[in-house]
Amino acid sequence: MNIRIRELCNEDTGTLAEIEAKSFSMPWSKDDFDNLLKHDYCFYLVALADEKIAGCCGYTESCKEATIDNVVVDERYRGMGIAQRMLGELIRRGEEKGVQAFTLEVRAGNAAAIHVYEKLGFASEGIRPGFYEKPAEDAVIMWRRK
Repeated sequence: MNIRIRELCNEDTGTLAEIEAKSFSMPWSKDDFDNLLKHDYCFYLVALADEKIAGCCGYTESCKEATIDNVVVDERYRGMGIAQRMLGELIRRGEEKGVQAFTLEVRAGNAAAIHVYEKLGFASEGIRPGFYEKPAEDAVIMWRRK
């Protein structure tokens, strides 16, 4: 399988909204993804598996710190290292743009995602109690600093 990573574009947003709807209890909509493209402080990447959209990730940047807002991989492509490749590329490009630290929240029970983030240099720095809904769950706050 050929994996390619590129920047998010308008043509991607409908497919990403479908992947979100299948992946999360509170998914982002097509409009949510469309709005990202309007802001220069948002940066998003899309992973293509044999030229089909397999997922995306991205951040919102402020004062040289980036909050990774979303990471999603289509269930058909999970377990293939796509999230790690996307995030690695996102971090590399963010650092090229001057980002000095990255943060994210992840469900406390999402061991697979936490493992990926730790492999990329993130460390847990706290808990946000009851952060997630549907189902209710705490969030682990993770940071990666230069």
